[in-house]
Amino acid sequence: MVIKLALQACSRKRKNKTKEVIKFVLRALIYHRSFNEMKRFFDNKQREKLFVNEPNYLMKCMKPFLRVGFQKIEIAQLLNDHHTWVENTFTESAQEQIYLQEIRLRCLPINEKEYYLTLNFDGKLRKEAELAVNIKDEQGHTYYSLGFTVQNNNVYIGCIQGNNNDQGFTKAFTKAFFGLRPKSFLVETAQFLAQHLKIDHIYAVKNSAHVYNAKRYSNAGEKVNMNYDQLWLESDAVEHDQWFYEIPLTSERRAIEDIKSSKRKLYRDRYQWLDDHNDTLGNVIKSITKPEFQTADRT
Repeated sequence: MVIKLALQACSRKRKNKTKEVIKFVLRALIYHRSFNEMKRFFDNKQREKLFVNEPNYLMKCMKPFLRVGFQKIEIAQLLNDHHTWVENTFTESAQEQIYLQEIRLRCLPINEKEYYLTLNFDGKLRKEAELAVNIKDEQGHTYYSLGFTVQNNNVYIGCIQGNNNDQGFTKAFTKAFFGLRPKSFLVETAQFLAQHLKIDHIYAVKNSAHVYNAKRYSNAGEKVNMNYDQLWLESDAVEHDQWFYEIPLTSERRAIEDIKSSKRKLYRDRYQWLDDHNDTLGNVIKSITKPEFQTADRT
């Protein structure tokens, strides 16, 4: 059985396939408790969609995930809890889109071009998160992503990634949306989504706890390329524990009278646009969540 699973997991490998199969089998035997938990949680028809983008998903708990310091068995439980939340929250058709394609949350028109805010299960962020909110163009090119995972009705943000060579996209985005930078926009979006999804808390990883600081990646060329701590603090975050900051569910806005008169219109327009953005997200979330989720009382 283990060999069969190993062959399935390595089916797309073109190089060193035999070596990868052997590694799979050895890890499954050496870390049998964690592997058996992953197998119990995910080796079933209901969750087979996970393996389309990540054929080696059963080995996911064998590598650092989300933050430094997690034990393998803890990662297995976290992954199961997250996907249980997805299954309890979203409709069957929405789950299909999330895992196999993407859900377009809204259009973002910039300079007569259309960009999209999307939600999906993104294998590119597999070390840092299970779901991603992305800013993409019509061709599917990703400019920015925010990755998060949900456990115990709390959101854990594991990363924000941006394109180093965006050919002026960041500048154009900021100008189009009243001085709002893409990374700050993604944080605001995460706050809005958390509210509509009835999330209790938002936790965001510290620089020091980012998964790329794990010993496994110290010699692999992986590194943290941005100041996460500064970004979270700009969003009024407070320290939660040694791994995470807590970001408020609602961003605090500056009083218009405290803003320079020359910039008041800019901020009024930004806040109005964000209110409209929040309404748009609320309508989309209502259309893709289960009726029983919508009527459930989280208080």
